[in-house]
Amino acid sequence: MKLEDIMIREVIQIIPDECIAEAAKRMRQQSIGCLVVSLDGAIKGIITDRDLIECLEQGHDPYRCKIATHMSHPVIVLRPEEDHAIALSVLRKRRIKRLPLARSGKLLGIISMSDLAGVAEGELERLWPSWVSITDLIRAQAVQAQRAAKVQRGEENMPAKKVA
Repeated sequence: MKLEDIMIREVIQIIPDECIAEAAKRMRQQSIGCLVVSLDGAIKGIITDRDLIECLEQGHDPYRCKIATHMSHPVIVLRPEEDHAIALSVLRKRRIKRLPLARSGKLLGIISMSDLAGVAEGELERLWPSWVSITDLIRAQAVQAQRAAKVQRGEENMPAKKVA
């Protein structure tokens, strides 16, 4: 599945010179875990809820501390026409949870691990009936192979032994 089919198109952005407190406020208002940091339409970084915690942990004043101080950069960006498997691979290898999507430097959307989990769930639901059929077929073949082995050894159709 193409990323453009599952991406979130309304990406909340912030500029690098704004303060950490403003980032926290926007994240809370929008119920999101990250903001894309941009300047003049160019992606400069990404700031996550964990970055906000890091700011506080370091004893910084969130009303004076700039986003540029704590944002992750450079940012890995994918194109919307990329396949979801590529995004999943990048997220796993880089140990990150979100990827901005852009074309010709213009931010078009964002994809998260939870978006990709939804795709995987849909694929599992679609494949589940086939999985059940294959499992049943393998079990039936195993039973037939066991019976054939018993017949070959002369154990099949023999009277049961009486136990005294």
